[in-house]
Parts: sequence; structure tokens; C-alpha cells
Amino acid sequence: MSWDERQRAMLAEMGYRLPAWPAAAPAVEVPDEPPPAAAAPVAMAAPAAAPAVRAAAPTTASIAAPAPAIAAAFAGLDWSTLREAVAACRSCGLCQQRRNAVFGNGAAMRAQWLVVTDPPDEADDAAGDAMSADAGRLLDRMLLAAGLTRTGDAPTAFVTPVVKCRPPRGRAPQPAELDACEAVLARQVELLQPRLVLALGVQAARRLTGLTEPLGRLRGRVHAWRGLPVVVSYPPAYLLRTPADKAGAWDDLRLALQAAKAPARGRST
Repeated sequence: MSWDERQRAMLAEMGYRLPAWPAAAPAVEVPDEPPPAAAAPVAMAAPAAAPAVRAAAPTTASIAAPAPAIAAAFAGLDWSTLREAVAACRSCGLCQQRRNAVFGNGAAMRAQWLVVTDPPDEADDAAGDAMSADAGRLLDRMLLAAGLTRTGDAPTAFVTPVVKCRPPRGRAPQPAELDACEAVLARQVELLQPRLVLALGVQAARRLTGLTEPLGRLRGRVHAWRGLPVVVSYPPAYLLRTPADKAGAWDDLRLALQAAKAPARGRST
């Protein structure tokens, strides 16, 4: 299958340049924790267009509900009050070393997509904002390629980390920390009413799918969380280090677009 002009334009928004005659390249599976690169990424030739990804039947994640006391603390809050509650939250030990809680940014009402990322990095912790550096700029191009935006007068996507505080030394969040922040995420879903959740990164993907498989095996399927379709893709920071996988990320966005258009199946929050 060849890329049409619209698809080429969308990939260009993501910073991915297609040659006139794309050559086939082997699939690359991202490790759970990709090693940092020593130098800035350089432009790479694109692999041949991947075949259309078929969505599997949604699978329901088996995730324990947040502790009732924590869930009750955030239930019923409106958007501005929820943001204030997150800034003052002390539901788990992550509050003890954070500089700023990261509530997220983008649409404050009726978002089409909810983008859930891995925990905040050092830059996000310092800024108190989600995806604030180069990875955020790439994410904005990815969203634009899918016809969405988290900025401007009428944003259509909301971006938030799976836990709102940066774990020390960049470690993976612990179950109790994930449980505490899921109460916040659940209230964000209730207020935003998105059509789809895009999980970027292995920690966000495993939490929302309830599975422990590598990220590469979680991609290419439609999962379910709280009645919403969930599509898994690479984290933008990884794509900056491995630009050849941007074509795979575009496949994930195409799957997400298809899943967002599908009729709701017993959707509930």
C-alpha cells in the first residue's frame, strides 16, 4: 500500500520524511526502558508503509479500584477544584519529593482524546506541566497529524501523566502510587468525556491495560479502560531517539482514529 498525499502531509507534521521509493525495513521492538542516546537523532529513511492495523476485540483491564477514601476525596470536584486538589495532594509518598504536581494540559471540557503518558520527567516536575520540552513538541506534531491539538482556542485533546508526581530517580511508580493517582485520572475522565485514551509509554500502557507485556506487544490492539477504547504507542521521548519508529507511531495513530470513530460499547466512567 502506498502513502497518499494526505498521509504524507500528516507524517511530515510528525517530522517524518518519506522518500520517493520507500524501502522495506525490519520491525523494531522498543525495550521497556530505552537507553538514552549520546547524540541528537538524525534523519533516517522511512520503512515501507505498514499494512493497516486490525483492531482486536477490546479487552477489559483488571485493575483494582482506588481506595475508597482516596476516591472520595476527588469525587464530585469540578475542573478548577480538582486541579487545586492535585496541587495539594498528599495521598501517597511521591508528594514528599516533588517540586510540582503535574495535572496536565489541553482541553478542559469534552476532549476527543485523553493522552496518558508515563510519569513526569525532571523537566515536567520543574515546570509543573505535562510534556513541556522537546518530547512535548513532538507530541503536538503527532496530535496535529491526527487532526487534534492540546493548544489554541479550541483544544481537542488533554494530556496528563499516569501519576502526577515524578517518582524519585525516575523509577517506575509503585502500585499504591498508581492507585492514588487513578482516582484523579478517573475524575478527569468523568469531566472530559473523551472518545478514546491514547497510552504513551510502557508504564501508562501497563496500568491502563492491566497487562505486563512489553510495549511492542501491547501496540496494534484496542484495549479497554473504564469503558473507553485504549490504544498504546511509543512515548515521544523514545521517538526522538529512534526516529525510524515514527512510522510505527503513525500506524498507532491510524488505529486510534479508527477506534475513536467506532460506536461506544457500554461506555461508562
